[in-house]
Amino acid sequence: MSDEPLYILGDTASGPVQKPSLPIKNQGAILGVLKAAVNHRASDVHFQVGSHPIFRIDGRLSPFKGFPPVTDIVMTDCINMFLKEGQRKHLAEKRQIDCSVSLPDFTHRFRINFFFQRNHLSGAFRLNPIDPPTFEQIGLPSFLKKLVELPNGLVLITGATGTGKTTTLSALISYMNHHRNAHIITLSDPIEYVHKNKNCLISQREIRNDATSFAEALRVALREDPDVIVVEEIRDLETVAMALTAAETGHLVIATLHTNDSVQTIDRIIDIFPPHQQQQVRVQLASSLQAVVSQILVRRKDGQGRVAIFETMPVTTPIRNLIRDGQTVQIYNIMQTNRSQGMILLNDAINEQVQNQVISPEDAASYYINTTFFQNQQKNQR
Repeated sequence: MSDEPLYILGDTASGPVQKPSLPIKNQGAILGVLKAAVNHRASDVHFQVGSHPIFRIDGRLSPFKGFPPVTDIVMTDCINMFLKEGQRKHLAEKRQIDCSVSLPDFTHRFRINFFFQRNHLSGAFRLNPIDPPTFEQIGLPSFLKKLVELPNGLVLITGATGTGKTTTLSALISYMNHHRNAHIITLSDPIEYVHKNKNCLISQREIRNDATSFAEALRVALREDPDVIVVEEIRDLETVAMALTAAETGHLVIATLHTNDSVQTIDRIIDIFPPHQQQQVRVQLASSLQAVVSQILVRRKDGQGRVAIFETMPVTTPIRNLIRDGQTVQIYNIMQTNRSQGMILLNDAINEQVQNQVISPEDAASYYINTTFFQNQQKNQR
């Protein structure tokens, strides 16, 4: 395996990346660690000088004793394996860099962040299957199938870091690729899942390699004849403003945000803007927002990985009115009483998984937004 070429996402060359002229003594061993991570169903691998490689398995960190403690030489070999010369210069100047790589004979791709800590180079590798997941594999709410067929509007996928938002986006893109006839533009930093054209034309743009920023790429995307625009992360006011404009002007925009639930998501978007613009943004959001889906990953009770749990909020006329009037806190009441319309609060969704014996009450307790709710539900079950 140590003699095989590496494929680095973002290269303009049509074939494998040429091996760097720098010697790579530990290439075979490093690839062996990554192979072991795949076999152990790890979601992440951490390389830190002085420690064994660390696998994150079902949310828990576990040292991999099959490889000796990482050295500076190993980390140098890592960047020589996975970074081009320009990327190595960027790392030296900025002290951090993101990239994605594909490796021959691997069933997974790797999103990599190299960074410095205590003046030593470290690496965090995120594992993603090469084949995009299906709705059924990750248990996505079925009503999302109707949402991705909409001609326009804004759909938000939210959750903390590491809760599977990118995986959910990939499943949505894959579903559209099989069931729609559309031009889909994706904006990523970096690209984690690669999609091949089927029924759709898919243009995947990576920040820095293909575009300078999310906001600029989103602005230009409106001139590229898109039907669907997927923004993997909304980070700033300019990107939010462009996403709202795109959703209002006849495009379906699907984006992610680092928020915990639907109401918090709405408030976060509005609060990004200065006070004198917030009423206008409420009106825009009320008219363009189609749904918010918030998700978490919780360890399964049987020890077989983690299960995705979703809060779903399709936007109805009463919710639009509350957004427009700045009464978002009342949305919780609407969601509690409109299960028939596909709404479910995260607390209720977690409680269902506890009742179905999928997750344990102990693991569930740390994910409830309202701990009083959890305690009351447990009392009612006794």
